[in-house]
Amino acid sequence: MDQTRATAMKLKPKLYTAALTLTACLALAPVAFNGVVDAYNHNQIVDLGLDKTEISVKAHYPLYKMIEYPRIKAPTVVLGDSRARALQDKYWQELGRDDVYNFAYGGATVFEIYDTFQYLKENAELETLIVSLPLRSMDARFKGGMNRVPEAISLANDPFGYYTNWFVAKIGWALLQDRYPQVFDAVEKFALSPISEAKAAELSSLETLSVDALLDPALCDECTLQTPNGTLILPAVYHGRGLGLGHWARYWPDIALDRDLPSLFAKQVGTNGAADWRRFKQSEDLWAMVEEIAAWCDENDVELIFFIPPTISEMQQRINDFGLAAANHKFRDRLSKLAPVVDMDFDTGFTRDLKNFTDAYHFGSNPARKIVGELLQVIDSDKEHVKTAMDRRADLACPVRADDITQTHNEGTLQLIEGASCRIWRQING
Repeated sequence: MDQTRATAMKLKPKLYTAALTLTACLALAPVAFNGVVDAYNHNQIVDLGLDKTEISVKAHYPLYKMIEYPRIKAPTVVLGDSRARALQDKYWQELGRDDVYNFAYGGATVFEIYDTFQYLKENAELETLIVSLPLRSMDARFKGGMNRVPEAISLANDPFGYYTNWFVAKIGWALLQDRYPQVFDAVEKFALSPISEAKAAELSSLETLSVDALLDPALCDECTLQTPNGTLILPAVYHGRGLGLGHWARYWPDIALDRDLPSLFAKQVGTNGAADWRRFKQSEDLWAMVEEIAAWCDENDVELIFFIPPTISEMQQRINDFGLAAANHKFRDRLSKLAPVVDMDFDTGFTRDLKNFTDAYHFGSNPARKIVGELLQVIDSDKEHVKTAMDRRADLACPVRADDITQTHNEGTLQLIEGASCRIWRQING
């Protein structure tokens, strides 16, 4: 009996040590995994050939860019949502501008734009800031007031937090599934689990893709959609549209198009358009953030440009349908008091041509290249850069030079100059 008790007492420390070792291994598992797979390129030690620019970025846009930007520190930065994100770095580089960094996020809110700006103030020497700012993002309820930036900054600046993070590990696992599908398929075949037939890779991908990510133009980069004949009928919710516009009313007419839209476009115009504008209320708190960005740029000699990206003409009409035409105009007026506004979201041949769009909100890659070229001409006078940009113009040309201007309208200190499918709003001396 005594011998048995003694043997048991000797085993207890060993069991305790084994338990501690097992616990430590389990705790360190994500650290080792994240250190090797490194889903967001925190250390860049091991290259497994994983598609991080697709899966990792879309799973957490801010985290990827907060880790990447310190290695680049470009003085010209683009902020905004998925439409701004479409203005990719490589399109600027094609024009000879290697000093531009696209810091935009799919589904970005003004809260995220503002916090990214705060980060840039402390970590960059900015020369030019381009902020994509559509009106619908100015409602504080947009995207539920989402803000992923503080978490991204925290993980980017905390290696221990990054390497022990289960979300980072989850994305790393999704990267491996994407890179080695045959291996995972083989493991599934030999699995004893009764749910071994479940397509884990597909489920994982769906979990990491938001609606904005699924609608990202990169998923259908070169798609073209035919426009069938017919009529799209949309309800006019409010009457008396254009009230409060005065002489500006002729620049914001009702848009009547006699055509059917492809199903995705029609659903977005009907359902998403109503969701965007039915309860829209412009937030003065968000406006204060925009004003702060503009004031800091002015005080620090940073060139600031606001950009309003194009949507298809039917989507623009939804603003009028909900009685917000005057608010839409006033938004541009207020922005122009802070900085020049490059505006492409009005009814033009460009916004009526569905070949320019992958859905009702997003433009494709070729239009993105043209837009980059026009923005470049606003901020850059280098002859070689401008020449390449002008070669892309076709149906899109901002009124940068006198020859580009198709019409001008002044009222008070607000001036509108218009080119081909592009307007620039700015303030002039009365």
